[in-house]
Amino acid sequence: MEEEKGFAPEIVDRLDLLTDDILDNLFDPTEKIKVNKKGLVVGQVQSGKTANYTGLICKAADAGFGLIIVMAGIHNNLRSQTQIRIDESFLGFDTQHTRAFDQRSIKIGVGRPGFGKSNVAHSLTSSLEKGDFTQGAANALGLNFDTPDPIIAVIKKNPHVLRRIYQWLSAQADEDSEVGRVIRNKSLLLIDDEADNASINISNDPERQSSINGWITQILNLFGKNAYVGYTATPFANIFIPLDDQNLFPRNFIKNIPAPSNYIGPKKVFGFSPLEEDETTNTVLPIVNRINDYKDFVPDRHKKDDQKPSSLPESLKRAIRCFIITCAVRRLRGQTSVHNSMLIHVSRFQIWQDHITELVENQFLFYRRGIDQNDPEIVEKFRVTFEQDENGYRSFVTVSQQILDCELKNLDSQTQVHKWSDVLDHLNDAAARIEVKSIHGGSGEALDYFDHKNGLSVIAVGGNKLSRGLTLEGLSVSYYLRASKMYDTLMQMGRWFGYRGGYVDLCRLFTSRELNEWFCHITLAADELREEFDYMSDIAGSTPEQYALKIRTSPDGLMISAINKMRNATTVQISWAGRLVESYEFKKDISVIDNNLNTLENFVSQLPVNYLEKENALLWFDVPANHVINFFEGIQSIENLKKAEPKKIIQFINAQLRNNELTDWRVALMSKPNAKNTSLLNVGGVEISIGQWLRTEDGSERNSNERIYYLRKSHIISPWDEFIDFSEGEKTRALEITNQRRTKPGTASYPKGQIVRNELRDPKKPLLLIYLLDTKESLKFFPLPDGTNPFVGYAISFPKSNHNAPVSYAINEELLDKFDDVVEEDFEDYGDDED
Repeated sequence: MEEEKGFAPEIVDRLDLLTDDILDNLFDPTEKIKVNKKGLVVGQVQSGKTANYTGLICKAADAGFGLIIVMAGIHNNLRSQTQIRIDESFLGFDTQHTRAFDQRSIKIGVGRPGFGKSNVAHSLTSSLEKGDFTQGAANALGLNFDTPDPIIAVIKKNPHVLRRIYQWLSAQADEDSEVGRVIRNKSLLLIDDEADNASINISNDPERQSSINGWITQILNLFGKNAYVGYTATPFANIFIPLDDQNLFPRNFIKNIPAPSNYIGPKKVFGFSPLEEDETTNTVLPIVNRINDYKDFVPDRHKKDDQKPSSLPESLKRAIRCFIITCAVRRLRGQTSVHNSMLIHVSRFQIWQDHITELVENQFLFYRRGIDQNDPEIVEKFRVTFEQDENGYRSFVTVSQQILDCELKNLDSQTQVHKWSDVLDHLNDAAARIEVKSIHGGSGEALDYFDHKNGLSVIAVGGNKLSRGLTLEGLSVSYYLRASKMYDTLMQMGRWFGYRGGYVDLCRLFTSRELNEWFCHITLAADELREEFDYMSDIAGSTPEQYALKIRTSPDGLMISAINKMRNATTVQISWAGRLVESYEFKKDISVIDNNLNTLENFVSQLPVNYLEKENALLWFDVPANHVINFFEGIQSIENLKKAEPKKIIQFINAQLRNNELTDWRVALMSKPNAKNTSLLNVGGVEISIGQWLRTEDGSERNSNERIYYLRKSHIISPWDEFIDFSEGEKTRALEITNQRRTKPGTASYPKGQIVRNELRDPKKPLLLIYLLDTKESLKFFPLPDGTNPFVGYAISFPKSNHNAPVSYAINEELLDKFDDVVEEDFEDYGDDED
C-alpha cells in the first residue's frame, strides 16, 4: 500500500489497527464451536471501504477463515472492479488470465517480487466482466474444497448467482439430523459491500424473505461457524432491520472507519447549512454552484416519453468549460498521466441519458474545435470562466484564493492561483484527450481506467450505474440534478466525495439550491449517527442489540430510506429546551478526574470578579455563552449518559444561539457548608475554599464498579439548587405556581423544576450548576486512592425556547425500551439525603 498505492505510513498503521479491531469482534475460526456473528462497518462515500475489507480478508485468512465470499454490488462492472482490487491486494495474481494459483500466473499487486507474498489462495471467480461464480467454472478448477488454503469468491448480489453458489456449497456439506446440511470444517466470512442495498429483507409477507436476503441467510446457515460483515457509507436502513437471527441486523458490532484529514466528504462539501454567495468559512470548501436554469432542460419530474431538450442550459455549458480548464490546470501542475472525470447525472431514463450525451458531445466538440483553432470568442469564454465571478459563480481564481486564505489550505499543498496565460498553454492538449461517454446498462460503454495507464479523461453521462459503489477516478466536476427524496440514495449519488490530492481547489459541483439544502440536512443526520456509533461502542460499551440508535428525521419530507426497509422504525421527539440535564455517571480514571478539575479551574479563573456569595454557592450572572462552551469543550466526554455528554450540550447551545437564546448564562459554583473536604480555587485573583459534596455511590453491580461511579438516585442536584439564581420573590412565586398545579394532596416543599423552566426562566438565561464531588466520602463500594481530586459534576437548567421545536428521530421499534431519552426528573426524587 505504501509502495504501490502511495499510502502514508500513518494511514496504513490506522488501517492495521482498524482491521484488528473488526477481526477481534468475530471469533477464532480454528475452534470447534458453533457460532455466528453479524456486524457492520461504516465508512464515508468513496473513502476507502474496499481497502478496509481487503485488509480484513488478509487477516481473516491468516486467522483461519477457510472460505471468504465478497458480495460486491448488483452490477457486473462493480463486481469486476472489486475483483481486480482483491487480485492486487489479496491473491497476488490476475484472475482474468488464470484462476488457479500456479507458476504461470500473471503476478500483480502483492504477488509481485519484493512483497514477500508466499501464501497460496484460490479464487472461484475472475475479474472478467462475466467472471462471476458458476458451478462449471468452479468444478473446472479441480479444487478440493477441503484444501487448507483459503478460497475466495467475489460475486454479484444477484439471486441467480447466490442460488448457484448456495447449491455448490450445499453439495460440499454433510447431513446433520438436527440442522440439515452443514459445513463444519470450514469457517465462512461473508463480506457484504453496500450492505444497505439489496441485502435487506423487503418482503411484504412476514412469512417470507425477499429473494437476495433469503439466499444470503441460507448461505450463512450452511456453516456451523459463520461471520457476516456488512460495509456501507449509508447505514440508515441497517439499524431498522428486525433483530431476529434470520435477518441481517448487525447485532454484535458497528464500527466507524474514521476518514483521514485529506478526505473530501459531506462536511467539507456541504456543511450543515448552505453557504450563501458572499459567505466564506474555514470548514466548507467554496465549490458548490447553485443553479436555476435547468427547469426547461430536465424538469424535476420528467417522464421517459416527455419532450427532450434541444440545447444545454448555460450552467451545463459552464460546467463543461470548468472540466476542460481543470484538465489543463492539472497538466500545468505536472499531473499529466492521471485520470480526469466529469459526472453528469440528471435523469434515470437511459433514453434521456443517450440524448443528453449527444448534446454534451456536440457542445464539447464545439469547444474543442474552437480551442484547436484558437477562436478568440471561445477562448475568451474560457478566460472569463477561469478569472471572473458572475451571478453567484465563483471563478477558479476566486475559489483557489479563498481556500488559500483559510485553514482549508492544509487539505492540499498544490492549491495555488495560476495565471490565465499559463493555463491557456495546456488547454488544447487537455481538450484533445477528453472523451464523452454514456454509461448505463445498455450503452456498451465502460470506464476502463485500468487499461489507460497514461490517464483517461472522460465526461460520463449516466444514472443508477454511476450512483453507487463505482469509483469515478479523478472526478473533479459534477453536474447533478436528479432528485431522490431518500437519505441513502442521495448520499450514495455523491460520487464527488473522496480524495482529491493535487486538485482540491479545481473541483466543482453544480446542483439546485433545494438539493444543496437536502444534502446539508443529510450531512447533519449522518454525522450524528456516526457519533452515536462511537458513543455506543466506546463509551456506553453496548452492542447494537442493547442500544437504541437514532437517526434525525427531516422536516422537508425527505425519507431516511425506502418504506419497505423502514417498517421496523418508530419516531420519538427530543428537545433539551425546558429540561434539566445532569451528569450522574463518572469514570474512575485519575487522568480524566485531574483534567476536568483543571478545566474547571481555568473556567472559574476567567469569570468576572463581581459574583454573588450565597450560603452554599458562588453565583455569576450574564456569563457569555462562549465561556460556557469553552468549559464543556475542556470537560472530557466520559459519562455513559447521552443527555449529559458535553459534545451534545455544545451542539444544542450553538443551535439555540442562532435563535438568540441561551446567550446570558447564570453560573453557580456549588460549595457545601462545613464540608469534610475542600478544594482551593482561584476566584477573581483570590484563593477560595470550595466545599466538596457527598453524592453516594450506587451500590448495584449494574451501575457501579471499579471503573464507573454512578450516583444513587441518578441526581447530582438537591431540591432547591435549581432555583439558586432566583430572588426570594421569584422563589415564592415558583412555589405558588407549583402548588396551584399540584394534583397530589398536600403542599409542595420546593418548586417543580419543569414549571419553573417552562414558565419563569428567561430563554436567554439558562443556569449552569457545578459541583465538586468528594471522592473519599462518596465512594463507599469501589473507592479510589486517598488524595484523589474531586469529580467535577454539572447540571443545566435549560429554559423553554420560543424557537426550538423538538427534533424528531427514528429508532428501531424493537429497541424502544432501551431508548435513553431526556427523561423528566421524578418530582420527589432529588439529591442525596446527606445534603
